Amino acid sequence: MAFNSYAYLLLLIPAVSIYWLLPDRFRVRYVVLVSLAFYASWHAAYTPLPLVICAVALACGRKIEAGGDKKKLWLRAGIAFGLMVLVVFKYRDFLLSLVNVPLTAAGRAPLSAPSLLLPLGLSFYVFESVSYLLDTYQGRVKKMRFEDLALFVLFWPHLMAGPLVRVRELIPQFGKPKTFEASKALQGLDRLLLGLVQKNLLSNTLGGLIEEGYLPKAAQSNSTIDTWFLAVGFGLQIYFDFASYSNMAIGAAQLLGITLPENFRYPYHSATPAEFWTRWHMTLSRWIRDYLFFPINAKYEGRPLPLYISLVGIMGLVGLWHGAGWGFILWGVLHGIYMVLFRMWESFTATRPKLAASALAKLGWRVFTLLAVMAAWIPFRATTLQQTGLLLRSMFLKPSFHVSYSVNSYLLVAIIAGYCVVEPWLAEKLNALLTKSKPGRPELLVRHLFRPAMYAAGLFLFLIFDDQDRAFIYFQF
Repeated sequence: MAFNSYAYLLLLIPAVSIYWLLPDRFRVRYVVLVSLAFYASWHAAYTPLPLVICAVALACGRKIEAGGDKKKLWLRAGIAFGLMVLVVFKYRDFLLSLVNVPLTAAGRAPLSAPSLLLPLGLSFYVFESVSYLLDTYQGRVKKMRFEDLALFVLFWPHLMAGPLVRVRELIPQFGKPKTFEASKALQGLDRLLLGLVQKNLLSNTLGGLIEEGYLPKAAQSNSTIDTWFLAVGFGLQIYFDFASYSNMAIGAAQLLGITLPENFRYPYHSATPAEFWTRWHMTLSRWIRDYLFFPINAKYEGRPLPLYISLVGIMGLVGLWHGAGWGFILWGVLHGIYMVLFRMWESFTATRPKLAASALAKLGWRVFTLLAVMAAWIPFRATTLQQTGLLLRSMFLKPSFHVSYSVNSYLLVAIIAGYCVVEPWLAEKLNALLTKSKPGRPELLVRHLFRPAMYAAGLFLFLIFDDQDRAFIYFQF
């Protein structure tokens, strides 16, 4: 049951209504049950899996809280169990391919062993169970009940693809008595509607064009123009696809009076490679920073070479987290290299403040960041490593300038890219209109005219573009 399905939208109304009708003491268990039902609607056989992960994590967490000499051992055991589940379901085929068959695909090689169906949202809820264990070890979380941990891991708005949250961000919100607030509910509906339009109108519309361009025969004949068109098109598709899920997750949570952290902040407006990761999948970036990057680099006291090696290695792991394949790893490594280059630039200009502050240098890094991020989407999306090499060569080494697709295809990508350029300005103006109107006639216009018209237009766009059955890209991670 996808977020952009009619079934989900229709069932969301009674699910939220019952939540507010229940006394506070029953709401945690109710949300856990609804979340389990939501997960079971995808693949009922895997429904016990997140519960087992919760049970093991809780058992290890209680041993950690007890302290003693084996505190670190229980931490490692809990993390190892979660990673083992990931390996069995997500990385088993990839690891076998390294031993048994030549890898010809970016994580999509033919395998002698049968593949296992990947449980939806597995990477996300395993990471959240690991964050619970680490926070418990560091004394930030204490005395969790099973139902609270299950709620943290299974909370249905963010279950499949984030945002990644911390125990201390989510569970305390359910511990406070809440009453229904119309203003928060309207904000939730705003975000939900925005996500629906982003998914169906923008991401799904681009999806067909991008799939055509990455077909083997098409990729072989793509020119430099075509390949950049595909890179930009997929960059826009995956951004609006993932941002749409995040917006719908945040909106659905707001309907319950729950605030989830923001996950995207106009990433293609980033001025540097480092800034990109403060705008793209922000909760994953924060997770990697706090639980991997800071602990690893604390051991080396900021020495440049270990810092650079760890950046590339950690970003390679980020790529592997996205998918079991060399293409994903290459995507992560490229981003690691980009950040190393920027760190080297920062070190070089530390004693040259005028150079660092120059308009030309800032423009250069902004252009480099955008082009480099788009180029990195090639290995992420390509079906084979050979195709990745072919497309990257056409982008940088073998220029050709014929066009292979219809004019409308290029125009569509250009129009959506133009929207992406003005998106922050539009969002600021819309937010000001919806939330900062003064009492009196402007407020009445917003309440009785503008917001209903916006909802009607959004639902209209959602319905007329709902002719393609395209799952969210990040559901496979």
